[in-house]
Amino acid sequence: MKKINWLDHIANLLVVILGISIAFYLESYKEEESNRTQERKYIASLIKDLDTDIQALDTLHSINESISEALVTLSNASLGRSYGSDTALMNYMFRIQYNPPFSPQRTTYESLKASGKMDLIGSFELRNDVVDLYEQFYRGTNEFDASLNEHIRDFIRPFNIENVRFSSGQSISPDFLKKNEFRNMIFGYRYLFIAKDNFYVSVKERAEIVKGKLEEYLREE
Repeated sequence: MKKINWLDHIANLLVVILGISIAFYLESYKEEESNRTQERKYIASLIKDLDTDIQALDTLHSINESISEALVTLSNASLGRSYGSDTALMNYMFRIQYNPPFSPQRTTYESLKASGKMDLIGSFELRNDVVDLYEQFYRGTNEFDASLNEHIRDFIRPFNIENVRFSSGQSISPDFLKKNEFRNMIFGYRYLFIAKDNFYVSVKERAEIVKGKLEEYLREE
């Protein structure tokens, strides 16, 4: 009976096990490095998107201030206060027909969401911050814009069509400022628009915070 060299068999088995372990380790390391590379690319892209959003919110704030000025002047005029010339009045009436929307850059976020790769962002807290910004704050801007657009569609434009002649710079009815319909319409719009602008300011602040956290996380990687 041939003697079995158990030591040799055990050595060969250990070599096989070691080889398999190394192969698994290398594959795991390769996958981890690939995920880390993807994570850095996604985060860098999110930072770029947020930077664009922050600049857009700055621009919108400047435009919103101009519209808010028109709304304050018109609401005060409905109470009998001075509004300047008829040309200025028509300019204010024309200005309040415009509600500039916020259209955030969502491509990177939606790509992460649709591909199920949100977990690539290793920090649970940071991942939640990103989701909260897009799903809560950015969604809130859409709701404000929708409400204001409805107000413009249902009240502002129909009222202007009936009472204002923009082509000549003269009002069809010189007393339209004194109408209760106008007063209710303009005050309701004023407070809704100012609430929207204030919310936009908070959205910008939130976007800056998330962008800063993403940049810090990227530096630490």
